[in-house]
Amino acid sequence: MNKVFVSTSCLKNPRNLSKVLDKYQKGGIENVELGSIHSPFDTKILKNYDFNYLIHNYFPAPKKSFIFNLSSPNLEIKKKSLQLAKNAIELCRKIDSPMYTFHAGFTADSNKVGKEFIKKNISSRSKALTTFIESIIELKDFANHSGIKIAFEPNIVQKHNLINKKNEFLLLAEFDEIELFYKFFKKNQIGILLDLGHTAVTSHWLDFNKDDFVKKCLDKVIAIHISNNNGIKDQHKELTRDCWQVSKLKLFKNKSITLEAMNLTVDEIKNNIEIAEYYSK
Repeated sequence: MNKVFVSTSCLKNPRNLSKVLDKYQKGGIENVELGSIHSPFDTKILKNYDFNYLIHNYFPAPKKSFIFNLSSPNLEIKKKSLQLAKNAIELCRKIDSPMYTFHAGFTADSNKVGKEFIKKNISSRSKALTTFIESIIELKDFANHSGIKIAFEPNIVQKHNLINKKNEFLLLAEFDEIELFYKFFKKNQIGILLDLGHTAVTSHWLDFNKDDFVKKCLDKVIAIHISNNNGIKDQHKELTRDCWQVSKLKLFKNKSITLEAMNLTVDEIKNNIEIAEYYSK
């Protein structure tokens, strides 16, 4: 049976990480992915719990927030992003997390996660991809030294991200660019964290076949994120037994699967775990 993790962003009102972990522990949840929407905290509290951990993206959050972007045209943001990722990898080693996953980069920076990009100081796509590849080379070597696996999450493209119906900002959202990226790496050097909810939405706005995309990525995928949506917007809804995302889980036997539905109770989370476990057999 696949190991199903629960993101710390799943619970209602998740800003206080200690409260989230306390509720997960009380609810008998064993596998936890540490996410990125919490107030700053002392990482030493993580040792107070007996969870199997994974770490994802903007974690642990710094006291002064910024938008994580490993391909930023702003050298200071790129530097801070690399340091945050290295801190996360070091924390993985300390809490026995085998893997650190993170979002692919952007050609421009944003003021706020999920909001429109700043339409100035935009890199060319080739320059942004080159910057991202340089960042990954540095992270790969750092992670390898620590014995930690790393994986990037292909970006989600939604309506508000588009300029004249084109994806100008978000890297590695389509397979052609992923294929180009892998000309510089072997799949055992960096894997793909495939977010099935994101795939459903991106395929709509960029007009590609989501089943074909999953099939093409299959041999590089080492982890899954899953949540439900209407296929148009990234809603992070809970799973149903007949949603497209759940129907794909059987392809990913022996991969870690992380539930990323939001605003749930512990009982709703446990019901979603059962669905993911059943359909990933």
